[in-house]
Amino acid sequence: MGLAQYRSFMRTILLGTLLSFAVNLTSAQQPIRQVDFKNFTYPLSGPLLGHGELKWLGDPKDAYSKRKPIHLVNGKDLAKSSRFIMDGKEYTQFEGFTLQSVEFAEVTGDGQEDAIVVLLYRTGGTQNTHYVYIYSFVDGKPKLLAYCHTGDRAYSGLYKVYGEQSKLVFELLDPKKNEGDCCSSRFVRTQFIWRDGRFAQIGKQEYGKNRAVTERLPLFTPR
Repeated sequence: MGLAQYRSFMRTILLGTLLSFAVNLTSAQQPIRQVDFKNFTYPLSGPLLGHGELKWLGDPKDAYSKRKPIHLVNGKDLAKSSRFIMDGKEYTQFEGFTLQSVEFAEVTGDGQEDAIVVLLYRTGGTQNTHYVYIYSFVDGKPKLLAYCHTGDRAYSGLYKVYGEQSKLVFELLDPKKNEGDCCSSRFVRTQFIWRDGRFAQIGKQEYGKNRAVTERLPLFTPR
């Protein structure tokens, strides 16, 4: 075999190996993306109101009683809470959960994509809070790793949640910089690492500006 033929042969082998790796990687990442989180059942426990911080749920030590699971249908699990008349028109207020977002990122250090699912709980009034669920894909089905609630709006309400470099990152509105119950001009960033079957906080908290308030932009929704 000549030098040119040898180089051509090696390029073919290399391309084949890279293609195989890409196919295997894609197939490994696809299952979690195929889960229909819009029509899905989520666990729920503890009180629904009065939240002022991020709280991981499901720990038996908390002695929280389990609540009726959330059954999303087309992204909603809502019930009518009240009706009112304004300007001669009747309006209905709803209480319950809606799907806010689903993001895929590797947050456990195993190289496989996980799902970060955000649900918004509306009370029918001004209060609300977010519930965040982290799922992996094990033995052909989604597996819940952990879930939590955040605070209410300016009081540690959810600004963003995402995965970055195998870590789970929360950005919560800073209650020390609140401008009324609805808003805060600053957020607090906290990073978590998957360790011993739970998400543990690591590193120092960081701070950033909430541009929706400081620059009077439209309010940001979790990506």
